[in-house]
Amino acid sequence: MAIEGKAKDLGQEISKTPEYQELERTGENLKTDSAAQQLIQDVQEVQRQIEFSQKSGVQPDQEQIARFNELREQMHANLSVRNFVKAQEEFNNVMKSVNDAISEGITGESLTDETGE
Repeated sequence: MAIEGKAKDLGQEISKTPEYQELERTGENLKTDSAAQQLIQDVQEVQRQIEFSQKSGVQPDQEQIARFNELREQMHANLSVRNFVKAQEEFNNVMKSVNDAISEGITGESLTDETGE
């Protein structure tokens, strides 16, 4: 079907954008940063513990919350994590623009507001 071909072409064009290239580059850097990987794992583990407590009807203790906040701060202070998050946000903006353009093509209505965003 022609639509799948156009979607594949769009995907190939997206992969050529500077935003996607930066996301790939920073993702590779993140994978090779063992300190960043450990921080991410630690945050995820504490987050799982907190979520489990909440689902069990128990409020997480202050120690868990403090540990989670401390780890998140450390994670956001890590240069590899910060660069990846920034690249991810910029790529998400590209994808939002693409999705808006697709929606406009379907509905004939522009999704941008008066400020041009």
